[in-house]
Amino acid sequence: MAETEAPMALVGLDADTEAVYRELLTRGGGTADSLVTAFGLDRSQAVAQLERLHRSGLLSRRSSGEYLTVDPRHALSALVESRTRQLAAVRDAAASLGELFDEARRSSIPQPDTRTISGAEEVGDCYYRLKQAARREICELQRPPYLLAPNEPLDEAVIRRGVRVRAVYAAASFDDDGGWQDLGSLVSRGEEARVVPALPVKLVLVDRSAAMVSLSLEGGSTDCLYTEAPPLIEVLSDLFDRYWAVAARLSDAHAPSAPGPDSAGPGGGARRPTEEERQLLALFAAGVKDDAIARQFGVSTRTLRRRIQNLYAELGTTNRFGAGVAAARRNWL
Repeated sequence: MAETEAPMALVGLDADTEAVYRELLTRGGGTADSLVTAFGLDRSQAVAQLERLHRSGLLSRRSSGEYLTVDPRHALSALVESRTRQLAAVRDAAASLGELFDEARRSSIPQPDTRTISGAEEVGDCYYRLKQAARREICELQRPPYLLAPNEPLDEAVIRRGVRVRAVYAAASFDDDGGWQDLGSLVSRGEEARVVPALPVKLVLVDRSAAMVSLSLEGGSTDCLYTEAPPLIEVLSDLFDRYWAVAARLSDAHAPSAPGPDSAGPGGGARRPTEEERQLLALFAAGVKDDAIARQFGVSTRTLRRRIQNLYAELGTTNRFGAGVAAARRNWL
């Protein structure tokens, strides 16, 4: 049925009630008996129709039982406004009903896990379980302060089963005694290590599908964020890749070899850098302090500085920056 065929249905009056209403309008009102005569209704049906119109505000009722019509221009306007308010209430309920719908969908569809972890024991447990779950790749950004001691058996087992482990270290990682020894132990097991002057966060990223990232760099804080959410994983992956691309590569040699004899390149004249020279240049670029470099090489700071002066003389410079420029010109970097 089209809306124009029974417009009163839009305000709750069916076709039969509308027909009664139109009859009463032509007469100015009526009684139950008049409806029985006009429409062949039984008395109870006639009373029901009159009361429906009365409740809608379209009729007024006298004590005698007679019903009088009300000006429809006012009565119908009031009825439309009432129905409009009711529909508006239904529309307003849509938001809360939509939340119920969304909650049902969330509960039925697994969501990526993202949560904050606090406490040394909880953080350590999550960190080790994350590394144990790795199947393809572990990427880390490492910087002080450190909460966990190296777990050499776990790291060795991870690498042995074919997981690629890459780590970018902040130069400050090697300021304390033991820093180079820990790194040498890890690298000897197959970790790929690079170093940069500084890092903004600590991060471990596993298989590009789960990650832990520090929420504070205060010495006494353990708070970190664990996430499997794809958008966060993508951002953290990009962060690691950017630092990895610019970091200086570290050798797997714990104690670099002494300088060897000069060797001419294909064009003659220019030699390749020794491993020690290449390592020194990499550590210069990363901003590692002389004391930390000396610990790596297993020499005194005085001996290291003498070797640095020899490198400066070879490159024709007097400082780290100039050494980097000269090394780049020779394609040593």
